[in-house]
Amino acid sequence: MPHIINTNATFMSESRKTYGSFPINMYVLNASRTGSDYLYYSNMNQNVRGWKLNATGDLTSSTVSYTSLPIKRDVIKSGIDGEIAGLSISIPNIDRTIESVIQNNNYLRGNGVHVITGFARYLPTGSTSEHIGATQDHNTFIKEKFYIDSVQSNESAVTFNCKSRFDINNIVIPARTFSRTCAWALEIGSGYLGSECDASSNISATTFPTCNGDLLQCRERNNTRRFGGFVSIPRNAVFIT
Repeated sequence: MPHIINTNATFMSESRKTYGSFPINMYVLNASRTGSDYLYYSNMNQNVRGWKLNATGDLTSSTVSYTSLPIKRDVIKSGIDGEIAGLSISIPNIDRTIESVIQNNNYLRGNGVHVITGFARYLPTGSTSEHIGATQDHNTFIKEKFYIDSVQSNESAVTFNCKSRFDINNIVIPARTFSRTCAWALEIGSGYLGSECDASSNISATTFPTCNGDLLQCRERNNTRRFGGFVSIPRNAVFIT
């Protein structure tokens, strides 16, 4: 699938220049699964002041120090076979700092990773060595969110294999299960004859006071288009040896 991101006019103007500012890649790992415990990194040779994320993961005008690391990342991958876009990020593990982070947080699997791209001149301005911006503007930065799918660790680096949240393989989808019987008819409360079962109130409660959730019951009521089951699931299987 194509990977599409939105950019503002300032970003586009700066990206066309052949001189001046340089692009910068920054990464924010969330060490918390349920809240926000951000770890800020930048692919620079010194720590720099960058833009801080709020609890919902949006870039704000507040600043924070990004730790400099020689981070490596591959390009965002997607294929014509419908494969979900993925990304690998490698962080040096020489001093075991990042190793302690993953060991203390269940290897961060399922946690969010924010990839932030922009130009150095639009980073925060200030008088310290960490302030390298010239015209600060947090709105010019692109932020993409991925989730850690797996982690590989050795003595030299920790590699995070990240994927989009759209990859729902092996994820249980809430409130829906695969069943041959109708989920609406068997739902406790407002199931049979409810809004999902009979949205137009066409079924006579006098003629059909109950329903066992079978497809035949829906056919009798001329309501098969509202059937809430999956009839392709077989009841039995025959094995020939």
